[in-house]
Amino acid sequence: MIPVRLQMKNFLPYRGSLPPFSFEGIKLACITGDNGAGKTSIIDAMTWALWGKSRLRSRSTTDDDLITQGESETEIIFDFRAGDGQVYRVIRRRVKPRKTGGVGQSSLALFLVSREELKSISGNTISETEDKITKIIHLDYDTFVSSAYLKQGEADHFTGLTASQRKEVLVSILGLDSYDELADRARDKANQAASAKNLLAQSIELDQCQLERRPALESSLASAQRELADTEEVLTRKRAAMESMRQTRQLIESYEQALTRAETAAKENLDDLSLRKTDVAETEKRIAIHRAILANKAEVEVNYSRYIIARQANDEYGVKLAEVRRLEGERQVVEKKVIEARHFLENKRASWQAKYEELLEKSRKLNELRLNAESLKLESDKLTARERLLESEKLRLQAFKVELSAIGAAEQGQIQRLAEITEKLGLLTSTGDVALCPVCDAELGDGRFKMVKAKYSAERAAAELRLAELAAERADKAWEIGSIERHLALDNTIKNERARLNTLEVRLQHEIAEAEAAAGRLPEGERKIAEITRLIEEHEYAQEERHTLKTLDETIGCLDYDPAEHRKLIEQVKSLESWEMRRQELAQAEKLFASEELNLRKNQASVRELEERLRKRLTEVDELRQALTKLPRLEAGDLAAAETKLKMLATTTSQAAEHVGSLKQGLSQLYDLEQKLAGQMIEMTRHAADESTYKALHQAFGKNGIQALLIENAVPEMEAEANRLLAKMTDNRMGLKLELQRATRKGELAETFDIKISDELGTRDYDLFSGGEAFRINFALRLALSRVLAHRAGAPLRTLIIDEGFGTQDATGIEKLKEAIASIQDQFDCILVITHIEEFKDAFPARIEVIKISDGSSIRVSYN
Repeated sequence: MIPVRLQMKNFLPYRGSLPPFSFEGIKLACITGDNGAGKTSIIDAMTWALWGKSRLRSRSTTDDDLITQGESETEIIFDFRAGDGQVYRVIRRRVKPRKTGGVGQSSLALFLVSREELKSISGNTISETEDKITKIIHLDYDTFVSSAYLKQGEADHFTGLTASQRKEVLVSILGLDSYDELADRARDKANQAASAKNLLAQSIELDQCQLERRPALESSLASAQRELADTEEVLTRKRAAMESMRQTRQLIESYEQALTRAETAAKENLDDLSLRKTDVAETEKRIAIHRAILANKAEVEVNYSRYIIARQANDEYGVKLAEVRRLEGERQVVEKKVIEARHFLENKRASWQAKYEELLEKSRKLNELRLNAESLKLESDKLTARERLLESEKLRLQAFKVELSAIGAAEQGQIQRLAEITEKLGLLTSTGDVALCPVCDAELGDGRFKMVKAKYSAERAAAELRLAELAAERADKAWEIGSIERHLALDNTIKNERARLNTLEVRLQHEIAEAEAAAGRLPEGERKIAEITRLIEEHEYAQEERHTLKTLDETIGCLDYDPAEHRKLIEQVKSLESWEMRRQELAQAEKLFASEELNLRKNQASVRELEERLRKRLTEVDELRQALTKLPRLEAGDLAAAETKLKMLATTTSQAAEHVGSLKQGLSQLYDLEQKLAGQMIEMTRHAADESTYKALHQAFGKNGIQALLIENAVPEMEAEANRLLAKMTDNRMGLKLELQRATRKGELAETFDIKISDELGTRDYDLFSGGEAFRINFALRLALSRVLAHRAGAPLRTLIIDEGFGTQDATGIEKLKEAIASIQDQFDCILVITHIEEFKDAFPARIEVIKISDGSSIRVSYN
């Protein structure tokens, strides 16, 4: 894998979208920059894009730790050239979840780059795409960091271990730990085969005991089969006798059912005949009634015509009555509207009258309210004078309190002064035989002593006098303050009075404004009342409704409706309406007379037919009764008893058959068991062979098997490569040997992994070297390990990344390391060295500088 192009967005210290960085033309370069600038993060971006892993990702919980702080997503676009010379592009992107506990979004895309065109070759999932990348590069992440990537601080990781630990690391780096897994799996398989073999042996022993029951079962089966045959024969005979009894019983039941049906049919025929004769009698009665009605046809027709004429005249009056009532209903509605209009005007006049009285009442109070306002103003002025006096008293109170505080301070000063003088007098009189000055401790003569004592005594008397004066002043001031405070106690009374006067003033102003407004509206009220009164008295309201009333009265008069004539017609219709019913009866008689005569003839024919059918049914009943007397007598209990015995015999036969079936099943199971036993013997033999095979594989995959052979093959290759590099770095002064065995004190060979170093002083253990020499040995061994691992992975090591400190090297050592790196550069297409040593930076034809600024890091390249 050779890097071609790298573009980062919000990845670790690289904030925002950086311009693409091209590795084209860079064969040997160093990556430099301040600590924390993001030198190693360039390599992290490559490994995360390819395998989704990096230094940080291997320790972090999620990919979100790789996103630049304060950003929500990161994206890496990485182009690389594979061993086949083809360029591929990988785009990996990660978006943080929008809320805590949510799920972020990850994506991975793989493209084939051909003439600046992209062809997607991504898998269906991220894991499938990562597998494709690993197959293209022929390296997974762990193999890459163990071969092509020399991580910082790991150069002496291998050499600093014990012999056994070195061997374990070599096993891990060479991927031989998979053989341990295979050995464990072979051991588990051997144990499984042994367990299966032992279980089969136990099962075979139990099955052989079961097969010993076979002769006894075969004898029991023969006896049971004979008993079953005898029972089945008896059961067959009993079933035939039972079937004969059932047939006889069914024949009797059939005759009895037929007899019942015939008797029922005869009864039904007799009932139908009775009904039909009743119909004939009733039809004859109806025909007689129809003849009587038809005889009075002329009288009915005359009176019915008179009824029709009277009813038509009555209907005409009914139409007029309906129209009169409709018009009167409309008149009531219109008349109601006229009344409502008058009431509306009267209510409106009453409303204005009430308003007028209210306005008049308010206007009458105007003079009184204005006098009250003037009186209230006088009270307010007096209260204002009292408030001003109170404010001056407050100022006096503050001044007195300041003076009182000053007097208190002066008292404290005098008290302190008095205490000092008293203390000095005490010191003056307590010094024994020799008087000492209380200020300077100098000895005082008798005259000097008396003078000092007299001075202090006078000062004390003056201080006591001043203290008494101050006390008197304080008492005076306190009395003045108390007097003013008692006077100021009236402050709340004045405030309450001011609030009361303000409230009264507002209310008076409002009432005055209302009274003035009322006086201004009185003329309007008088005009409204006069106008409404005129409208009512002159009937100037509801003009349209009044016109409608007049029109309705005229229309009602034109209808010429006479109630007396209408009542007379109603009486006449009532006296003649019975002829309408007789006219309907006449029409019904004319309509039904012919059909009734036809029905009479049909019913008479039906009576004759039913009489013949009844005679036939009675003959059938006699014949069925004679047939039943000829059949054998069979009670229902006889058939039930026979069925019970047959069921008992059938149960016995079924039990015998079940016993035979059980014995057959037992023998069948023994036959199956015999076949199973043969298969188990073969399977047990196979498990024994598997156990032997897996035990052999366990030994072959173990430490002393294939692993030992692979290590023995890899160590010489590693030793030769390390010596080649070490010779270049030391001018052939140093060499090393890797020993896998050493002789014990007993002369036996023991497994080990020692590193022996030879130089101009001889051969010594690696532990005796330090500083620059030890680093060169570590560096050579680490590169040798990388090349061996890459060779075993089947991928040519075309890119080498060294993230290692060279601070232990002196000037000569650094030069040798330069030469060593230069000597191997032809074996790689790209070598990147991460360093901060200034002398080392100039040794590379290209320098990739990582510059750290306030809002993130950036990359630039320069050439030496």
